[in-house]
Parts: sequence; structure tokens; C-alpha cells
Amino acid sequence: MAEVHGANKRLLVTMFEALASAPRERLTEVLGQFCHSDCIWDIFHPFNRIEGDEAAVAQFWNPMATAFPDWEYRPALLLGGSYEGHPHVSSWGHVMGTLAAPWLNIPATLQLSFLRFGFDARLRDGKFERVHILLDLLDLMRQVGHYPLRTMPGTVEQWPFPPGDAGFSLDASDGERGARTLAIILEMQYGLPKGSDVIDIESARAAHSPHWHDNMNWYGPAGIGSSRGLRGFRDYHGALFLKAFPDRSGVARPPEGPPDRPGDYIRLGDGRVAVTAGWPAMRATHTGGQWLGLPPTGASLEMRVADWYRLDRDDRIIDNWVMIDIPHLLDQMGLDIFDDVQFFADRSIPRLRTGG
Repeated sequence: MAEVHGANKRLLVTMFEALASAPRERLTEVLGQFCHSDCIWDIFHPFNRIEGDEAAVAQFWNPMATAFPDWEYRPALLLGGSYEGHPHVSSWGHVMGTLAAPWLNIPATLQLSFLRFGFDARLRDGKFERVHILLDLLDLMRQVGHYPLRTMPGTVEQWPFPPGDAGFSLDASDGERGARTLAIILEMQYGLPKGSDVIDIESARAAHSPHWHDNMNWYGPAGIGSSRGLRGFRDYHGALFLKAFPDRSGVARPPEGPPDRPGDYIRLGDGRVAVTAGWPAMRATHTGGQWLGLPPTGASLEMRVADWYRLDRDDRIIDNWVMIDIPHLLDQMGLDIFDDVQFFADRSIPRLRTGG
């Protein structure tokens, strides 16, 4: 199976290379070489559920290629393996290119931009049949100078790629080592504070912190930012998150049911890297302040989250790259940042309009 999972990772890379080099009028044809025509696409807000390759090209791939006509995908991590009896692949990296046209009301800059981009997929008969795409569009707004929220507590700098010897390969899959990696990650996750009965961070250290390197790096999405070390993680993300969502709880994935059932849709370990992601991964009520600089809304929320991890040679978590669908969370709170950004970008547009 290692050869199969390695081939699936190569398929992912080949697909992105083909899509980036294809004329836009041939995107559906090219996508059909790699995906089933009825592929289901779940893409971070505002795209959400898209059914079928033609719709995915019309609603996502073609508009993105129009905005970034010279785009390429630079993967940072590539994982292959099996989950729930099906082959899966996972990657995060950057879609990079010249932002030459507006996209989602985000104005063009004619400058090089970096869009954090995650790709998780399940395969059937050598083609992708179900895809999740994870985007940091809020960070793209920051890059063009129209960031809509308060200053991030963590650093806004771009996520670094892993070092050259990161413990994974493009052409092969190390499932045996990956199983140990994933077991460590899940043990850490089970040790995270649960619900309102565990607010004191120190009380959770015994179960949670020993899995982390003292100089661990937590790379958060725009809105939160990145931090280093357990103190940085606690001060710039953990404490604010616990206060904002004291009743948060993970979504258990039923063992039986349709493929779009909630909970973790992917759990893979490959060498010394691993990924877990859920749609939704968590549910919570927004009852505390400070998170993203917003007052509590009382809204009941679903959180789409993806985590990629890297272990060092002593099996400690040294890197954690985290995608959270923050635009979707803001939309559930009643804030449409994609509508707002057009007014930031062009002050001449009237907010009160007539005629519908």
C-alpha cells in the first residue's frame, strides 16, 4: 500500500501542475483527468458545498485562475494513507502568484501574493471523489491592505515551510511510522481542555503539554496569528479561545453514515507528519469577549478546522499549522467580510443602494 499512497501524493502534485498550466477554457477537461465528474467539493466560506467538477470550475477554479493568472501551488507537506477504509491524501502550502484581478471583492494589487491553501481528498479508483479545500482569505485581505479585524495577537508573518528533513517523502508513504505519529497527535488532542469545567491552563498541562517541544511553533490563521512556545500559544490563542468558547466540544464522528457526516473527515499519519480535520470539528457558543477583538454574540457556531503536525526525532510536536474557517465563523456571527471589503477598497461605493 505504501506505493499506492505514494502514487496518490504524486497525483495531487500532477493535478495542480496541470491546472496551473492549462488555459482557463480547458479547466473542466483537465480536472476531469484527476477527479470524478460528480466529485463533492467542500471549500472554506464563501464557497462551501459545490457538487460536480463543472460547478467547481465555474465557481472556484476559474475565478481563482482569473485573479491569479500566473498561479502555482507550492506544497509544504504531502501525506498519503488510509482513513475509514479509503485512500486519502492531504497537503498544505501556498497558491502564489500575481493578484492581477479582483476576487471576492478583494482588490487586485498586481503584486506577488501568497494564499495559504490546504487540500484534503478521498480517492476512488485512482481519482479524487471528495475534496476539502481550506483557504486563508482573511490573510489575503491583510496582504492587500484591507484587513477587517483588530490587530492579531500573534505574528502576522507567513507560515514557514518545514525543514528539508521533515520526515516525509513525495514519492513514498511511511504508514508504520505514521501510525505512531498519529497516535501521539490523538493522545495530545484528547488531553486538551474539555468544556467549561477546565479553564485553568495549568491543570491541563499534565495531559497536554508533555507532547509538545518547549520551542513548539503554532501557526494560526489570520485573525489569530502565530506563536512560539507554550507560553506564546497560551497567551496569544489558548486563553482567548477558552474565554470566548467555554462550552466548546469536539464533534464525534459516527462510525456509520454518509461520507459527509460531521466530525473528522481525515486522520492520517505519514512518517513524522500527521493531519486531522473536521467539517465541523467543533461546536461552541460565543459567550466570551476578546477573541478576534469581537464582543460576545451568543451565537451557536460550527467550526471547520484542519491541523497539520510535525514531530521531531524525539517524538515531540515541534510544528502545528492550523487552518480555521474564520470567514465562516464571522458569517455565523452576522459579519460578512466579503461584503465589507468592497467598501474598504473603494470608498466611492455607496452603502445604501436603491433598486434591490
